[in-house]
Formats: sequence, structure tokens, C-alpha cells
Amino acid sequence: MSSPRSGKILIIFAAIFIIAAAAISLFDWNMLKPYVERQVEKKTGRVFMIRGNLDVSLSFTPKISMERLSLANADWGTRQPMLAIDKLSFRINPWKLLGGEIVLREISISRPEVLLEKNRDGKRNWDFKKEEKETELPKMGRLMIDQGKLIFRDPKTETDVTARIATDSASADARETPLNIVAEGKFTSLEFTSQVHGGEVISLMDKNLPYPIRGNARIGTTHAAFDGTITGLQALSAMDLKLQLDGNDLSALYPITGIVVFPSPPYRISGRLLHRKTEWSLKEFSGQVGKSDLGGSILFDTGGERPMLRGDVISRVLDLEDLRGFVGARKGPQPQDSPAEKQEKKASMAAQRDRLLPDQEFRVDRLRAMDADIKFTGVSILNKDLPVEHLVTHTRIDNGLMVLDADFTVAGGSINADVTVNARSDPPAAEAQVDVKRLQLPKLFPKMELTHESLGLIGGRARIKSRGKSVGTLLGSADGRFGLIMSGGWISNMMLEIVGLDGAEILKFLVIGDKNVKVRCAVADFDIKKGLMKSEAFVIDTTDTNILGDGHINLAEETIKMKLSPEPKDFSIVSLRTPVHLSGTFKEPKIYPDKMLAIRVGAAVLLGVFATPLASLIPLIETGPGEDHNCRALIAAVKKPLPPQKKDAQNAR
Repeated sequence: MSSPRSGKILIIFAAIFIIAAAAISLFDWNMLKPYVERQVEKKTGRVFMIRGNLDVSLSFTPKISMERLSLANADWGTRQPMLAIDKLSFRINPWKLLGGEIVLREISISRPEVLLEKNRDGKRNWDFKKEEKETELPKMGRLMIDQGKLIFRDPKTETDVTARIATDSASADARETPLNIVAEGKFTSLEFTSQVHGGEVISLMDKNLPYPIRGNARIGTTHAAFDGTITGLQALSAMDLKLQLDGNDLSALYPITGIVVFPSPPYRISGRLLHRKTEWSLKEFSGQVGKSDLGGSILFDTGGERPMLRGDVISRVLDLEDLRGFVGARKGPQPQDSPAEKQEKKASMAAQRDRLLPDQEFRVDRLRAMDADIKFTGVSILNKDLPVEHLVTHTRIDNGLMVLDADFTVAGGSINADVTVNARSDPPAAEAQVDVKRLQLPKLFPKMELTHESLGLIGGRARIKSRGKSVGTLLGSADGRFGLIMSGGWISNMMLEIVGLDGAEILKFLVIGDKNVKVRCAVADFDIKKGLMKSEAFVIDTTDTNILGDGHINLAEETIKMKLSPEPKDFSIVSLRTPVHLSGTFKEPKIYPDKMLAIRVGAAVLLGVFATPLASLIPLIETGPGEDHNCRALIAAVKKPLPPQKKDAQNAR
């Protein structure tokens, strides 16, 4: 039985508890607002305000509620505040708190609005006051977000995106609470929309735990779908995503990713996107660009003085038409273009209407924007005009200096090209060395029936230097030399007789068939100065006929002015031998006989009218004055080493 003294003690404790509870229940928690505001301002260096009520509901897991919170933006920010929340409430575990660990068992955020922005100098408004000791984020349980809003702005990249964030449901565990994000706005001045579904919220706060994420985004005409994990969202320290990418033009990736890619037809690519530290890689990707397939791996490293792109890409079936953008071919209006863009492209195409060489200017700024080391292999080539069978290239870019090594398997032979473009100077300087080896004539012109039975190997060399901002202007200002030879082999007699306009021989071949004539030598040698190719030697020397060429080709104006004069070595009673002229433009070349032919034919017709039939043959009697030319001397002239030339590009290294 309790003593009277024990009863008095219990009464006293009960009274103290009741008085304390009454005092706490009557306590105005708003009195603590200045203290809380000072502590937050001390940690962040920004003004923090609680304009509404601060309340605490006591229990074994006390609930703390605050209304109308705001955190000031940086003084250079576009507006105030940086953070605004209508209502924030959370339950805290007091027993864990006594041990120095913050555990928030329940968090509810109503109508939060966060503004993240950069200024033109790259400063970020989320860079707060530096602390001596890094603050650990609290552990969280249930999370509820109602009508969240996140705004990101970067005037330097013309980006302004608004994202709306909400939780799917009030799960008992934040790790089971999915996030839904819907975003829209402008990204690098392009229209932007995105839908993202996030997974475990607790892993979103953890710097080392992968956070599951899936979604899709559209930026301009580029669309991406992704599914995987991101680690350390704030620093974006690691990423592992399955990525599907499609769009109308690969070059549109540059303003989005900073990766320089040549203009292309529509594409679709999928692969595994990995990110760690400063490296981004697309592993074992595959896809389609135009009619060509692509596969391989690429790595993009942003940790150096300039971004660096490395890669090994292969195409099992490559359509050369898909590479038109690489040499600066203009692209016509696309369905997704704005009216202004369509009008601009129409005008651009109209300016190129009468020209064949691409005159679209290189994006010199992009050549200087990143370095590269890319290997590309085209295993099988599709092309309706050029007999290219295989292609291997190696492209290196170092601070605007591009070096391209290309090996083509063409017409049973090869073309090896070494091209240097120095974009460090303005306009860019270029130098090219091209070697042509053992091209087979029938494979080189497969559509010409006259060459089907022809034989012969073609070789040659080109060495040029130039300056310009497009393929057209580079060739139009070129200096150097270009030569081709055909040594040995056979060539169609019909082809020679047609050039010689030998009527009797053509009639004979059309009736009883063609025959081949041995080629002793064929040489074409041009000196190039300021885009003007002047023939130094042009001879096709066969046992049947010599064809002598003379004239020039203007690369700047894209015009041809050549004269081919056949000199038959046989006697032909019905010969209409006369020079043949090549003229016109690259786009519309013209071939016509010398005006002497019209005089001769006219005279023959006149004599045929006023005299006997035999008299009409008189003007056509020729004796064939052609003589063999020294083939070895001509070939030696083309094969002799060119004088060494100092490379503009090398001087700038």
C-alpha cells in the first residue's frame, strides 16, 4: 500500500507534466522564426523568411509545419525569390536526433517553386556560401509533392525550361514513391518538351546510389527515349542509360550536345549511353542514317582544354549520297522547317542551281570547337554513278586543324587521299595529295557500253593547295598539278572512230561488231593556278589514232574549254575527221565538232548536187598524218616527283 508521501510525489510530477504540457501547448512557436531564419541564412548566405505560421505538433514523432517560405535569389538573379513554398511539413524522429542523426519520417511539400539559373558569365544561383564541413542530407521516408514547379534559365545558351513535378502517390517509403516530371520551354533556342518518370526518391538524394529514370525528350527535330540510372543528380557524376535517338539531321546535335557532326539525312540510332567524370560514351550503338547503316562506339571527353571526340564507326552498307553533307552540299527545305527557314533554303538552292561544286560554307567555328579522332569504314558502297567498292577514313582535328586520310577501293583499283584543312586561319587553308592507282576503265565507266570490252589501267596524282570556306571556293583558288595516265591495255576502236567521226568505220562496226585497239599511252597533265587547270599534255596514243587535247578547265567558274583533235594513222576514204570541242559548264557540258565539219559536209553536199557521186568524196579524202608520240617521255613527265611544297597547314601547327 502506497504511503501518503509517495502519493504526494506522484501528484507533484503529474502537476508539473500538466503545467509543462499546458505551457507547450500555449507556446507561440512563431517566436522561433527569427532564430530559424538566422540559422538558414548563416548556412546559405541568403535571406530566408517564414512569412506564415511556424507550428509544432507534439507526439512521439513531432510534426513541424511552416507556411509561406522563401529563400532569396542571388543578387544578379532575374527575379526574387529563388525558392518559394506555400507549406512545408515533416515528422522528425526525436530519438535519432538525440544521437546526431536527422531522420524525416514524413515530408509534405505544397506548391514549391524553384528557380535555378545562370548568368552570362556562367555563375550559378545554387552555389551557396561555402561551408567548412559538408552538410549531410537527412534520411527520408514518405514524400508528397503537390504542384511542384522548377524553372531553369541560361541566357548564354538561350535556355528557359519549366518543369512541373509531382509524386504519383503517398507511399509509405520514399524509395517506392515515383516522381513524374513534365517539362517544356526552350533549350538552346529550340522548342523543348519532355516527360520523365523517376524511381526511388531516397536514391535521388544519395550521391552514390544509382537513381532509376526513364522518359523521353524532344529538342527541335531531335527525339530521345531513355531508360536507366543516374548517380549523383546534382553533380551528374555517373549515368547508364539505354538510349534511342532519332531526328532529321545529325548536325542538329551540336547545339544540344556540343558534338560536331556533319549534316545528314534522317537518322535513327540506339545504344548504351555511359557517363563517368568527364567522359560520355555511346557503346555498341547501331542504327540507320539515310539508306546507310551505322554501328560502333564513340567517346566524348569534356575534361580537356577542348572537348575531344574519339570513335570507331563502321557501315556495312554505305550509300555515298548520305555523305553529301560532309562536303557541304546544300539541303533543301524540310517539312519541319519554319516558313522563314524554308524560304532561306529555297533561296540557297536557287543560288546553287547552275553549279555542281558545293559552295555551302564550312562551319569554321565548329571545327575549332572540339578535337576529334574518328575512324570510319564503309564495307560495301551503294552509289548509282561512282564505282566505289570500299572506303576507310581516319579524321583527326586538333584546335581547328583537320587532317583526313581516306582510302577508296574504286573500279578495281584505289584512290588514296590525304587532306589537311587549317581552320586556325581565316579563310581556312587546305592542302590535298591524291594518288590514283590501277583503276580499270570498264569498271570506271560501267554505264558506257563502249567501254564494256575495253581494258587498261589508269593511274594519276594530284597535289593542290588553296584557301576558302567551301569546297567550291577551295577548288576555285587552288594551285598545284593534276595528272592522269593510262599505261598499256586496250581501248574500244569504236570509241576512237566516233571521236574521229570516221563514217565508214562506224558503219562497219555497227554491222559486224567492235574490235579493240592497243593503247600505247594515254596522258593528261594539267597545271593549276588560281583554280585554272591548263593542259600541259593531253595525248591518247594508240596503234590506230592519236588524240591530242588542248585547253583549260576553270574550277572557279565551273566551265570547260577543251579541244580534242584526232589524228588517224590509217587511211579512211570516208573520213569526217575533225576536232571535237568540249565546252559549257560542269553541270551542263557540251560536246560538238569543229565548225570545219559543217564546211566540209556542206561542200560535199554541194558537189553531190552539181557533180558526179564520186566527186562528192573528194573533200573527204585524208591521208592520216598522225605520228606516234613518245609515250615514255609523256608518262615520265607525269610520274616525275613534284617539287616539294611548304604546307600552309603545317606552318600553322
